[in-house]
Amino acid sequence: MIPKFDILNNKSPFSLLRSESLLLFEMFSSIHNNILTGLFACLFFVFGSNAVADKTGQRMELVQTEPEYVRNDNYHEKWFRVLREGINVTRNYLGNYGPLCVYIIGEEEDELQSDDIAKKIITAYCRNRHGEKFDRVSDCLKHNGASLIKRARDGSTEAYLSYVDFLEKPLAELVFINPHGFPMPYLHTRGIHEYVHVFQRAFARTPTWLTEGGAEFLAFYLGDKHDWIDFEESMKDSMRMAQKVKKGEATLIDFEDVEKIENERPHLKKYYRHLAYDAGAWAVAFIIYRSEGRSVKNFTMEFYPKLDEKGWRSAVCQYGGFEDVDVFYKEFTDLLGEPLEKKMELIREIKP
Repeated sequence: MIPKFDILNNKSPFSLLRSESLLLFEMFSSIHNNILTGLFACLFFVFGSNAVADKTGQRMELVQTEPEYVRNDNYHEKWFRVLREGINVTRNYLGNYGPLCVYIIGEEEDELQSDDIAKKIITAYCRNRHGEKFDRVSDCLKHNGASLIKRARDGSTEAYLSYVDFLEKPLAELVFINPHGFPMPYLHTRGIHEYVHVFQRAFARTPTWLTEGGAEFLAFYLGDKHDWIDFEESMKDSMRMAQKVKKGEATLIDFEDVEKIENERPHLKKYYRHLAYDAGAWAVAFIIYRSEGRSVKNFTMEFYPKLDEKGWRSAVCQYGGFEDVDVFYKEFTDLLGEPLEKKMELIREIKP
């Protein structure tokens, strides 16, 4: 089923970035481990003008502090435990990047009907963003903070990274609204996926397909390592989604810059899930397969630092052994045309 997708601009005079873009889509997918479940949830990815920070002063860095968790305590603790487990698994694998605040806000029955509970959440949210700047905190309480509670009360299910770059040190926020709306075991991988975006914020910019594809690939890979989902079945499902794109209408290269699609080719937004996430995950797998050693761990440790040397095109070519980025795109397109079993042989050659 084709996902819905929309972009909203949320301009703030306090941000160093000119705008924040909100990517909304409804994802329908198979839940793995031989359990097929229709996935119907709203996922958000909020980012600045670049999906991954270009200026080193605006990047995430390795920190000693633990993530700060803010949640309504009367919301069932199991949702908190599942998300924290996925985030911690990824922190252990990629490193502890931050500073990071995680907001888990939910209402299964009437947990958010108390104004006192709602106020506690949005006050923490706004003060983490604005400190002691009273005017900004006051504005946040009325708008961005209040919106979190309204969306939760309205039944929205969301998972997204928001990057606050107007502080002396930038802050990453992972926001999960009504996570009980995500089917299990898929919810485990949302914590992984969103934390990968925090990690990516420590490095130079990548195209949309590499940003989302990298997060989705690692969500599948680490989810499988902890017996939450099946890696091969997840990759098969992603390939099926990628191949639903009408031939000749769009390819991976069209999703280098999703904001450009919004401005110049909005009719392609319907393929955001198919190409940025699903084909993107396979593109990352292809780069790893073509690399020396074919190691997922080496990819996270060696590929991302290369982004600062000459940019993502050079990193893809150097790490994957491609003559140039056009060769990469052509060979990846050829891979998509291969029988599924041959593609799965590639997946099975990937090493830890």
